[in-house]
Amino acid sequence: MSLVEIDLRPWQDGRFSRNPTTGTPERRPNLLRRTSHIDMSRVGESMQHGILLTGAARDLRSGEKLYDAATCDAQVLGEASIGASLGANRLLAKLESTPHTSAGPLASLIGRPVGAGFRAAVDTCVPEERDAKTPLYLLLDDLPVASLIAGYADLYLSQADEPETKERRAAQSVKADICAGWASEATMMQEIDRTGKIPTPLGPPAPRLESDEDPSGWHAIPPLARGAMRRRRRIDVLPGETIEIDAMFRDSHVDSEGIETVVHEYALLATADPNNLEILSCQATPRVLPWTECPRAALSAGRLVGHCLDDLRRFVRADLVGTSTCTHLNDLLRSLADVEPLLRYDR
Repeated sequence: MSLVEIDLRPWQDGRFSRNPTTGTPERRPNLLRRTSHIDMSRVGESMQHGILLTGAARDLRSGEKLYDAATCDAQVLGEASIGASLGANRLLAKLESTPHTSAGPLASLIGRPVGAGFRAAVDTCVPEERDAKTPLYLLLDDLPVASLIAGYADLYLSQADEPETKERRAAQSVKADICAGWASEATMMQEIDRTGKIPTPLGPPAPRLESDEDPSGWHAIPPLARGAMRRRRRIDVLPGETIEIDAMFRDSHVDSEGIETVVHEYALLATADPNNLEILSCQATPRVLPWTECPRAALSAGRLVGHCLDDLRRFVRADLVGTSTCTHLNDLLRSLADVEPLLRYDR
């Protein structure tokens, strides 16, 4: 299916772009699940003055029987947490984590900008976390994108500013053609050209993902503060003759009234060969996206077919670029590399 064959009409009237996930799939016997979250909070009047990033991740295995709420049949396989303070220009001022601390191997990251080049620096200072693709490595790997999407919070904040202040902020240069939604001819870029302002997306209310019937389904996640943003992930892996993969991620924001809304959300289903870890099928479903053109990027998920799970971080970073892709979807696709370490628990 080519890009021109996508019917964008459902997106234009909002039917598809306001369809967030409700709940979490029931855990099946022998299911392996990794969940994570990172919260982005302001330090000062805006994210430009400083950002506090806090999060956690956990690996869980279900028992051999169907989940039983009475017995809470689950085994925690691995956990990690992180707390990072970013100053102006997104420079890393403080980093604490479990199992490591900033006094240990992560000390070399202090003072670096949490952006381009940060992931390579992480790989250098904690190669054992990289090689094992641990929950901590996922959190460290997520810091650059978390610091980037934190800027959405300032868009919502600027709605209360004086018009000239908002226009001055929006007049800042923006990069075109980095993804489908930011294509030169796309709705958002046309609106910037027309008004000189960056439009502020307003997504639907964020449904609760946790289930009272499965208190172990997600790791503990605290309430999100007003004005803050959150990225949360889930990836389910079911070993078998064919490996079944069910993954999702959600970016959300809480406004001044305490209402959490979804900014971005994708769901993904994939299968892989257990013998060589080659991806056999991969389909992404847009759930919530801000701009009309964004869903075109979902087709790029199919380009993972034929590639091995343990090579996905490199492949996505090198090959899934430009307006046929989505930077947020790419982060979800890269996280499929975490399937391989989860499968190690099954050996």
